[in-house]
Amino acid sequence: LLPHHHLSLPSGPGRRPSPAAAEVEMDPRVWRRLPQPLLDRVLACLPTPSFLRARAVCRRFYHLLFSSPFLHSHLLHSPHLPFFAFAVPSAGHLLLLDPTSQPQGPSWFLLPLPIPGPAAGFSPAAASAGLLAFLSDASGHKTLLLANPITRLLAALPLGPTQRLSPTVGLAAGSTSIIAVVAGDDLVSPFAVKNISVDTFVADAASVPSSGFWVPSSLLPRLSSLDPRAGMAFASGRFYCMSSSPFAVLVFDVAANVWSKVQPPMRRFLRSPALVELGGGREGSGTARVGLVASVEKSRLSVPRSVRVWTLRGRGASGGGGGAWSEVGRMPQDVHTQFAAAEGGRGFECAAHGDFVVLAPRGGPATVPVPTTVLVFDSRRDEWRWAPPCPYVGHGMAAVANGGGAGFRVLAYEPRLATPAIGLLDATTPVALHGMHG
Repeated sequence: LLPHHHLSLPSGPGRRPSPAAAEVEMDPRVWRRLPQPLLDRVLACLPTPSFLRARAVCRRFYHLLFSSPFLHSHLLHSPHLPFFAFAVPSAGHLLLLDPTSQPQGPSWFLLPLPIPGPAAGFSPAAASAGLLAFLSDASGHKTLLLANPITRLLAALPLGPTQRLSPTVGLAAGSTSIIAVVAGDDLVSPFAVKNISVDTFVADAASVPSSGFWVPSSLLPRLSSLDPRAGMAFASGRFYCMSSSPFAVLVFDVAANVWSKVQPPMRRFLRSPALVELGGGREGSGTARVGLVASVEKSRLSVPRSVRVWTLRGRGASGGGGGAWSEVGRMPQDVHTQFAAAEGGRGFECAAHGDFVVLAPRGGPATVPVPTTVLVFDSRRDEWRWAPPCPYVGHGMAAVANGGGAGFRVLAYEPRLATPAIGLLDATTPVALHGMHG
């Protein structure tokens, strides 16, 4: 991360050490006598930001980033970081939000992007397992780039088989597999688009070829209307995306290569609905749930306007046509009054990572500061809190601080040293790593 006032990142998984803990230091003689394998194991347990700061200690620590055994160990033992990435097509950086920081609350960091943004003709589209997906802006056969901003690795998927304009993208990556979905906005002529088909790319270390391939296209349900900004959620081998006019949840079973529909709750009264992935963890260590976040407006009934969070259970969560939605969170009225004033009816960007949900109004006026426009919901504690002011306005992030006038995206992103799945593709050689500060 680029330096800002020379502040360092938290030394723990989203936590800053207490003053008492900061005074405790290990005797340097103990460190000198530790066997190298044991010392490497200690470093592998550090969160990614803390390790990148520790790399400045000596040359050997610096070169651990290029050691495959160490990267594998770090992937297994480092703590999960449920960060969020605010991506602006016009900026060369990601703005990272850590929602777990205590007791100071959420904190911001800046991370350079491995591609020059609009100059390269690519825009951020999805994220999974430490990888960011960038989609080519030009209409036609789409190119999808996968990147690890930490190691600066870049790899391109084969050219998409169907010509499209602005499709919706989903990404699910693991240690040895990649699944990418590119849906809708088919170019049926130079002057017309329709939501007809879906292209799916699958790469797996156990498949032939391991570098992946596009499977035969599947057909979207009739009368589908997709919003590429809404993206897709992934859980239990299925992608979920929102269709509007009327609202419906589309479910794509990757193994069966078929689509189905699930009715959302209160669909006639929803505004700005977004599907997110709640819970879960690294490499499926937790149970992921499909969540729906939306404004509810029933002006003719005695139901107060609010923003609510639901999770899908039953047959809908397993790909069937039914399923029940359970409300798991509702924005308090005093918080909703402030949020609605900042949002101004323009809608909001939304993403979930672990137990956290982030909401950020779109296209706010220049006078709206970050504290009133970025809201964090902790679903485990049922707490709503504002993010602090963004300190990176001078780094090309004014659009985010002003409510996203440049069309920002919010993605669930975990900074990782190791993203082995990108090795299945033709990845470029890593370049020099920038310092990571916040």
